[in-house]
Amino acid sequence: MQRKSRILKTRNGFAMIMAIFFMVLITTLLTYMLAATSETAERTTNVYLNEQAQLLAKSAVEYALLRVSGFDRTGGACLQNITMTYPEIANPMFDINIDINYHGFAGCTGHGTVAALVTAESTGTMLIDVYVKGNSNLNVNEPISYHRRTLQKL
Repeated sequence: MQRKSRILKTRNGFAMIMAIFFMVLITTLLTYMLAATSETAERTTNVYLNEQAQLLAKSAVEYALLRVSGFDRTGGACLQNITMTYPEIANPMFDINIDINYHGFAGCTGHGTVAALVTAESTGTMLIDVYVKGNSNLNVNEPISYHRRTLQKL
C-alpha cells in the first residue's frame, strides 16, 4: 500500500515562491553591483584625467622657462603668453594657457611687467600662471580644470 502525502504538494508551491523571491533578490544585488562598478570606473577616469592635468601644468612651467630663456628680450618686449594643446593632434584633450609676469627685468615692457615690486632679491623673477582645462573631446561629466602658480628665477 502506498500513501499519498498532501504535504509534498504544498511544498512544491512554497518552493516556487522561494525560488522567485531568491531570483528577485539576486537581480537586485546584481543591479546594485553593476551601478557601483560603472560609477567606480567613471571616478577612476576623472581622477586619472585630473592627475594628468596636474602633471601637464608642471611640464608647462618647465616649457615656459625654456621658452623665456631662449626669447630675445633686447628689443624691450618679453614673452607674455603661451597657448597650446595637448596632445597636438587632431583631437586634443587639454587646452593649456601660460601667463608670464616679469619682476625686475630691465628690458621687458608690457602689461606683464611689474616695476613697483623691484628689489635686489626680486630682480629676474617671473610669476608663471598655468591654466590647464579639459577640452570638450574628453566626454566626462565633470569639467577638468587645474591652475598652478609658480615664482621662478631666471
